[in-house]
Amino acid sequence: MSSELRSLAAEITKRLGPTAVPVGVKLVTSARELNEHPGARTLTSTVPCHMVSVARRERDEPVTVASSQATKCVWGAACLGLIRTPKRLSDGDLNLPFVKDEGAARELHGGMRMLGDDRKYAGAIIGPLDRIPVRPDAVVIYLSPAQALRLIIAFAHARGEAVNCTMTGQASLCSAIARAVGDGSVTLDVPCIGDRAYGMVQEHELVMAFPASRLEELVQGLEATDKVASYPYGPFTRWPAIMPPSFEPRFSELDD
Repeated sequence: MSSELRSLAAEITKRLGPTAVPVGVKLVTSARELNEHPGARTLTSTVPCHMVSVARRERDEPVTVASSQATKCVWGAACLGLIRTPKRLSDGDLNLPFVKDEGAARELHGGMRMLGDDRKYAGAIIGPLDRIPVRPDAVVIYLSPAQALRLIIAFAHARGEAVNCTMTGQASLCSAIARAVGDGSVTLDVPCIGDRAYGMVQEHELVMAFPASRLEELVQGLEATDKVASYPYGPFTRWPAIMPPSFEPRFSELDD
């Protein structure tokens, strides 16, 4: 872990509060790379949302590694390029329980981003941004709508850029990571059912993912917009108070 990542993570936490834990995601091309970090815990049966949950919540061993063979979610594995996207997924077969016909199933699949369509990775290293031992490819943050607004404003500062909000209700976390790694985009999404079951995501949380290469830009945007959009947001209080007439002191009651 570099002091730079630790500093950037501290700035994000400072601006958003301790509940918004930035998590780093590194995809590796060789399984050998998973064994080069003795402080990381190897998982043999997991899913990406579980690994991110560990990074958010564990104190003793928050950094985990998993190979493609250890990743048990076909959606997550295909999104992260840990497997080639199987035909039963690209044809929409696994979406049929959620839609009325095969055409809708294929259309739903098209709304997701899967690195497995065109590349292959051997595994993933996932951990808190301030403890992950390698420079990550993507950063994930679970956050409230108010905190998400703060990051949208920060990212807009440099380029005036709109945040990607393509939402299918499927593979939300992993598709967002794929967009960050494959397209270099910032994504905000509603966590999917799997994320809630295996990642223990709460009802009020959204998920945002972005390329790790934009961390400095994000922190600069947070600093530059702090005076106009500091979090938590304060209410406007410079207005006259109006009470029901019966609640107001009467003129005679104001006499000494």
